[in-house]
Amino acid sequence: MHPRPDREAERLSALHALGILDTPPEAHFDAVCRLARTLFRVPYAWISLVDADRLWCKAASGIAFGPTDRDAAFCNHAILSDAPLMVEDATHDPRFRDVALVTGEAGVRFYAGIPLMLRPGLALGTLCLADTVPRRLSGDETARLSDLTDVVVAQLRHYEASVTSQTEALRRRASEEALAFANGNLMLAEQMARIGHWRIDLASGVVTWSDEVCRMHGRAPGDPVAGIEEAIGYFHPEDRGRVATLVAEAREHKQGFSFKARIVREDGDVRVIVSHGICQQDEAGAAVALFGSAQDVTEIDRAEAELRASTALLDATLEHMDQGLVMVDEAGIVRVCNERAIALLDLPRDLMRARPTFDDVRRHQIAQDDFSRCDAPLRDQVAHGPLTTHPHTYERERPNGTVLEIRTVPLPTGGAVRTYTDVTARKVADAQLAHMARHDALTGLPNRALFRESLDRRLAALRRHGGTCGVLCLDLDAFKAVNDTLGHSAGDALLREVAGRIRAALRQEDLPARLGGDEFAILLGGEAGADSAAATAERLVASLREPVDLGGREATIGVSIGIALAPEHGLDGDTLLKRADLALYRAKSEGRNTYRLFAAAMDRAAKERHRLEIDLRLALQRGEFSLHYQPVFDLAEGRVAAVEALLRWNHSARGPLGPAAFLALAEETGLIASLGEWVLRSALRDARALPPGMRVVVNVAGGQLRQAGLVAIVRAALAAAGQAPARLELDIAEGAVAEESGRLAELAALGIGLAFDDFGAGASSLGALQRLPFGRIKLDRALSACAACPESAGLLRAVVGLGRALGREVTAKGVETEAQLAGLREAGCTGAQGFLLGRPVPFCELVPMLGGAVTRPGTRRSRSA
Repeated sequence: MHPRPDREAERLSALHALGILDTPPEAHFDAVCRLARTLFRVPYAWISLVDADRLWCKAASGIAFGPTDRDAAFCNHAILSDAPLMVEDATHDPRFRDVALVTGEAGVRFYAGIPLMLRPGLALGTLCLADTVPRRLSGDETARLSDLTDVVVAQLRHYEASVTSQTEALRRRASEEALAFANGNLMLAEQMARIGHWRIDLASGVVTWSDEVCRMHGRAPGDPVAGIEEAIGYFHPEDRGRVATLVAEAREHKQGFSFKARIVREDGDVRVIVSHGICQQDEAGAAVALFGSAQDVTEIDRAEAELRASTALLDATLEHMDQGLVMVDEAGIVRVCNERAIALLDLPRDLMRARPTFDDVRRHQIAQDDFSRCDAPLRDQVAHGPLTTHPHTYERERPNGTVLEIRTVPLPTGGAVRTYTDVTARKVADAQLAHMARHDALTGLPNRALFRESLDRRLAALRRHGGTCGVLCLDLDAFKAVNDTLGHSAGDALLREVAGRIRAALRQEDLPARLGGDEFAILLGGEAGADSAAATAERLVASLREPVDLGGREATIGVSIGIALAPEHGLDGDTLLKRADLALYRAKSEGRNTYRLFAAAMDRAAKERHRLEIDLRLALQRGEFSLHYQPVFDLAEGRVAAVEALLRWNHSARGPLGPAAFLALAEETGLIASLGEWVLRSALRDARALPPGMRVVVNVAGGQLRQAGLVAIVRAALAAAGQAPARLELDIAEGAVAEESGRLAELAALGIGLAFDDFGAGASSLGALQRLPFGRIKLDRALSACAACPESAGLLRAVVGLGRALGREVTAKGVETEAQLAGLREAGCTGAQGFLLGRPVPFCELVPMLGGAVTRPGTRRSRSA
């Protein structure tokens, strides 16, 4: 059995006393559930009451409940405290992942429940939200859900007050019926109120109170007041004059009266009573007495006040919603229209004050907006279709450029709720991200993903219909020298100039792309043959050999081009690009600044690659690999927050090799798995000597991410090194993210950090950022370079702002100048690494760098300084 609240018996007694269990549906509870679904845009909302062994659903929207065992319900946990219960993903919570709501047809992942606290410590049930996707509520959303919970609690207290009143009325009725046999005068009181009665003898001034009236005034039964002045004296000073006047007028005019007023007991307790009186006359018509009843309505009055306050709170919530909301009843009359809806739809206030029909509002919108761009079915639905046939959502752009997401939800009782959400900023951001995902941030050219999509489509059409196709692979000559001598800012400027010259040398139907670094590719449009491809290559060689002015310094580069043609050299994208790449390497090996067409003799390059593969397979056995470490700085605290492990190969014949020389080959051959495990274990072993709290960063390639046993390998490496999971951060490159198979969530569950590496290199995806458990975004060096370029600074701020809006920390890579570091700080980056802050060094040389702190762009000081 699961835990129970401390005051379980008292809680159950209070619940059963309400008499609400197993009662028919009630409109006000159902309305709260429907409103909760609309406000929080969730598929399910319900109000549950937790009995001794079962969960009973008082109201629900979007979901139907059968008999539910208490121990198998979310709500049984929600009532254990006064605080809300928030479950962001039930499939990861051992308390709930096996319950029917999660594993069954409802597919609940997210749950939020706030206890219905009748009194402190007595939670009778919960107001619940549920969704089929993981999510969390903001502070404002949690507050709004609490406001709705207050509405439900007010209804329960109204139940309690009514039950109390009914119970008391029944008790008093029985007493009065028993007393009726002994005293006929009580019949009149029974007919009037059946609560408590009083009598004022007008001749003597004697006041008679029933026992109940005595109790109302805090006096002992049978101890009435001495006279009318004393009775009037019990009323609150603000009510006393009004009551005295009513009594005097009743006596004078021989008429009845009714009033609601406050009385103040001797102990200071203030009660609210309702009194009805009549003037009793003798046979001659003379007034002889005032006779009446009194009812203590304090609890009812208090419950009604709470309900009014809750209603006012609900009204305030509606008026301050970010969404526009319109509620239409079954007759088509607009019953609710908040301020946001009036503003978003430019509705005239005079029209809305007149309680218009929804058709009136619709006609106003049709006259105001241009629907010509909508497709015919949507245009017909907006202009003529019924509002309440089925739930539906569509988008509409208003004349002022605002894009509204319009969602309609029918109400079971008739009518519907329609919400209007301004999604203009989201649409702009989506368009920007979609462009970024398919275009290179530095040059604006299509990126590798878009180029490959276009090539695959072209080859598919060629296979179906015949024809030819040409691919050119370009690699800049002497570009590295420009980067090394003039810096990466100059290199970026050069790449932008190269992109412009490539565009100028091509026809409109040709598609250029930047694949990464100084690598470009071109898909020739139309029918492509050897002659036309060669002519294009010659134009490119001639254009790119011309000197480039880089801020007063002239740079001269060239380009090597490889050409492959389909169907002659292959009919699939991989083959065609591989052979164009082989031709490119031939052009480089034969003097550069030229082009070559693929030929079968170029297979010699493939043989050389095979020899390198053999060396790579033996390198681990021979102990030829080592790790260098580069510091990663926390810009806010000015300290080294992490060190990134970078692999080096000490080749027996070729000397030291960076990862660019062999990692791609390791992935292609499957050696990346054993090589990556060696890096992970070595880095964690070195991390034992790092200061407490400093992370070690290890890069994970796509081939590793595809490993079925990767999570177990990471867990074992942490255990072997005796390191806590928080010590480790894994950098996942953009290219690898596209291949992830769900293992990122498993890795995150270990407690290690995950970073989205090389963000902006070309495969960025908003969907990946939202869907995958990254805690950090590491910007591609091309984006970092934008920090020093005024014309690109806006793009950098947008990317950093996007990351922060998604709750990710943002670290910049490749920081090489003080101007870049200053720009990155201004853009909001939280971390940075690069040659300016520290070059990769062996671990033994790293220790002097760990005490450094960033005091200004480009400088460091020791922690003790």
